[in-house]
Amino acid sequence: MKYNHSLRTSIILGFVAVMLPIVVFMLINHFYARDIVRDKVTETYSNTLDIFVRQTDTNLEEIQNYLLKMSVLDVDVGLLMSFPIESDLYTLTKIRIDTKIKRDVGVYSMINSVFLYHDKDTIFGTDSDYNTTRAIIETHMKEIVKRPLEYEQGLRKWEVRHDDRMPGKYFLINSIEVTPGLYAGAIIRIKDIDQLLAIQWSDGDIGHSGIFLTNGNEMKESLTESEPPIHWQMPITDEPYQSVTNAETDQTYLVMSRSSGMATMAYQVVVPEETLLRDLMFFQKVALFAPLGFIVLLLLYMLFMRKMLFKPLHEIIVGMKKISLGMLDVRLKTGKTVEFAFMGNTFNKMAEQIKTLKIDVYEEQLRVKQGELRQLQAQINPHFYMNSLNIIYNLAALNDTDGVKKMSLHLADYFRFIMRANRDMITLAEELSHIENYMTIQSLRFPDKLECTFEVPESIRGFQVAALTVQPFVENAIIHGFKNRRRLFQVKIKADHVGSDEKTATSFRMTIEDNGAGFSDEVLPLLQRNIPISQDGSSSLGIMNVIHRLNLIYGDKASVQFNNGGELGGASIVIILPIPTEGTSAHV
Repeated sequence: MKYNHSLRTSIILGFVAVMLPIVVFMLINHFYARDIVRDKVTETYSNTLDIFVRQTDTNLEEIQNYLLKMSVLDVDVGLLMSFPIESDLYTLTKIRIDTKIKRDVGVYSMINSVFLYHDKDTIFGTDSDYNTTRAIIETHMKEIVKRPLEYEQGLRKWEVRHDDRMPGKYFLINSIEVTPGLYAGAIIRIKDIDQLLAIQWSDGDIGHSGIFLTNGNEMKESLTESEPPIHWQMPITDEPYQSVTNAETDQTYLVMSRSSGMATMAYQVVVPEETLLRDLMFFQKVALFAPLGFIVLLLLYMLFMRKMLFKPLHEIIVGMKKISLGMLDVRLKTGKTVEFAFMGNTFNKMAEQIKTLKIDVYEEQLRVKQGELRQLQAQINPHFYMNSLNIIYNLAALNDTDGVKKMSLHLADYFRFIMRANRDMITLAEELSHIENYMTIQSLRFPDKLECTFEVPESIRGFQVAALTVQPFVENAIIHGFKNRRRLFQVKIKADHVGSDEKTATSFRMTIEDNGAGFSDEVLPLLQRNIPISQDGSSSLGIMNVIHRLNLIYGDKASVQFNNGGELGGASIVIILPIPTEGTSAHV
């Protein structure tokens, strides 16, 4: 059976054709939904980050404006350096300025410190350690005042500074020169900005946030203590987000980076993709395991189909093959389904009917064969009768009354056996006894001119053979081979087992040879092809009769071979017959 045309293959292909589009649709739908959710969520996160950056820059700008107003509009600040540092007016003015600065530190929540710096005195307000803050202000302002002022869009840019004494180590500082040598400034801890940034992403552990030092569009070192889950230092772009995969953990992150417009730093938020798709994880797993589920479903489907369809069909096919091989006793089990139960019952009924019909046909064939054998047997007997009567006539014509008497006695024995036996199969010993009677009868006709010898082992003499199997060939030898009447005509009949081992042999061979003229070149090919011939007015009916009967009885297990040049030099006929098994009969 070709599997590409089998019902099993067609059902599997049909199932795949139905389920595959569904699985493909699920996968496409999953990836499409994932992209939509990722885009929408990251858009929200990106907008949140943009708002935070703008709000932070706005606060930084407001603090700058505050410093500018203080340096321009505050009278005490403007007059401070007009008084000697040791004078009472300087001290009173310093106290008023200190009170206002401390008040303003509380107003601007982002500010850590506001100060007025002069190389001889520092006035400041802070929410940190007083002495540490003073030291930090004085250390860094000494360096800043030495450099030329840097402005961006009319305002001095916030500068990122590092100091181990500052909590978080990094801070922003900005200052404005009020009067020669006097600077108003403010300090903002980057740690405080980072805490405000982290509040946006701490709910539900959305992601990681951080602040980085920048150089143009490139991010440098981190300004916060916490380490991001992935180091991303690529140039900052205008893209809403960028997707990055950690080579070590194989986890994908969405990175959003925004530069500050007020300082040389950038804000970065790193969100794990699985956080964005947390609500889609179930559907994601379903989509990813859909092919595996499809295979499992296909296997279960095939097991179900095997039990309900393929196995009953296979049993029916096997049953049909056995029926075609002649095994008529095969019967099918009735299936559980109505259809296969009907087919099984119908098959069993048909098998029973075929068996009955075959038995009837076989019995009819036996009857036909039996009739053919009877008819052939009837042809053999008259043929021998006429030859025998012809011999008696010749003896009577010669007034040989003793020969007629002897001939009559032998004929009486011969036909008495035929009438008494009345059977199709006889032993080889009985067949040889008939031939002895026949040769005796022929010797009465041709005294001292005929000789018949037998070389047949006792183990073979008891084998069953078809009646009158050998005698017609002996008779044919005398009729057509005994032409030289001046010399002795010899006929030899011998038998042996086919094969070297007598115990394992399945057939035996009988050979009839004479020293006559042998078969002519025209007759021998016809006999070898079992073609009836007519020679000297006498038909080959006897020989063809034997061949036909052997075919009916033994089939292709029997054969008759015609040749010239045997041991005696004349015609040679070899008859091969199967050895009858014990307890069986060869006749039909």
